[in-house]
Amino acid sequence: MSESTTASPTSRPASQAEPIVNRLSIQVATVNGSGSQTANNTLLRAIFQMGIPVSGKNLFPSNIAGLPTWFTIRANEHGYIARRREVDVMVCMNPQTAEDDVMGLPAGASVVYDETLRCDRYRKDLDFYPVPFQSMVKEVCPSVSLRRLVVNMIYVGVLAEMLDIEVSEVERALEKAFASKPKALG
Repeated sequence: MSESTTASPTSRPASQAEPIVNRLSIQVATVNGSGSQTANNTLLRAIFQMGIPVSGKNLFPSNIAGLPTWFTIRANEHGYIARRREVDVMVCMNPQTAEDDVMGLPAGASVVYDETLRCDRYRKDLDFYPVPFQSMVKEVCPSVSLRRLVVNMIYVGVLAEMLDIEVSEVERALEKAFASKPKALG
C-alpha cells in the first residue's frame, strides 16, 4: 500500500484526488459459505504484516450458507481501526446485494466486481474494475468443486495489485492459513 497506483479502471476515473496512502476502508460482499473468510483473512494479515495498523470485521445476518455476508477491513497509518461507515474500495461478488452495495458507496469510491454483475451500470461517479473471475479461475483451477473457493483468492490478488500490497506478504499469509494443508498451496 505504497504511494503509487498500479491498476486503472476501465471507465473514466470518477475522482482525481490526491492518492490515499495507508488509510483505507475495504468492504467485500460475498455469499456465506463461499470460502471468502480465508481470502479476507489473507488480505487482512498481509496488510498487518506490512506494518500497517489494520482491523477486520465480518458482518453477516445469519450463519446460513448462501445468505449475504460482508467483511470490512480498515487500515490506517495512525492506528484508527474502528469500522468506518464510508467504504473506499468495494468488492462485489454477490449478485443478490451488488446493486445495493454499489448504491451505498460515496462518490469516488472504487468497485472491484465480477464482470457478470455489470456493476458499472448503476452509477457513473465511481471507479469500476470489472474482473473476469470465472474465466480466470478456470485457467488456474482444474477442479470444478474447488473453483468456488479459489475464486475468492483472485480478488485478493486483484486488490494486492491495485493497492500495492506486497506479494511476499500475501504469500506468507497464505502459508500461515494453510500450514496444516500444504497441498492447498500447490
